[in-house]
Amino acid sequence: MKRTTTAIAVTGILAAPLILTACSDSTSANDNGGSATTSANNGRAGTVTPAESSSWRGDLVIGVGDQQADDKITLPAANQVHALCIGEGDNLTVDITEPNGWHAVLTHGSQTVTIENPQLNYAAQEFTTSQSSLDHEIALNEKFGTTNQFLRGVTWDVPQPGDVEIQLSERTPPHWVINSAEKVNLAMHVDCNSH
Repeated sequence: MKRTTTAIAVTGILAAPLILTACSDSTSANDNGGSATTSANNGRAGTVTPAESSSWRGDLVIGVGDQQADDKITLPAANQVHALCIGEGDNLTVDITEPNGWHAVLTHGSQTVTIENPQLNYAAQEFTTSQSSLDHEIALNEKFGTTNQFLRGVTWDVPQPGDVEIQLSERTPPHWVINSAEKVNLAMHVDCNSH
């Protein structure tokens, strides 16, 4: 009986590492510490183009302040911006990564964009274009008879479902220490139906 118990114990000790290996999360070897790796398996690439109208005409924009520099405003080429479209319709999330450490996430129907830059020690922060700001812009469009289909902030599903136009310019939080105009800017158009 003693030999059988010893044999079972030794077998259990030798088998434990194999069981732990088999039960471990196989994605950990491919995981870079964030949810983007998991999302990448479920998403598709969006096509990124400049916003139709913004103060940075013709450019893709992300950054802080009003000057172009690696630690301020980044004006990347379209092939330097990666937009991952996850889900469809009302469940669409767009995850954007850009040069110089910028990262932004937005969810369908919301005026809120979460932006961070770990390289510059800017923790994730939500930026929301207020309804009063949108109402003011709508009133100006009506007053002057303009037909601008994209308001400041985030416009979803224009010109077609799966599109999002971002023209964000909001004050930075106090804990984002910057040495220029204290605004965060993000301007681009993402088409999640092109692929």
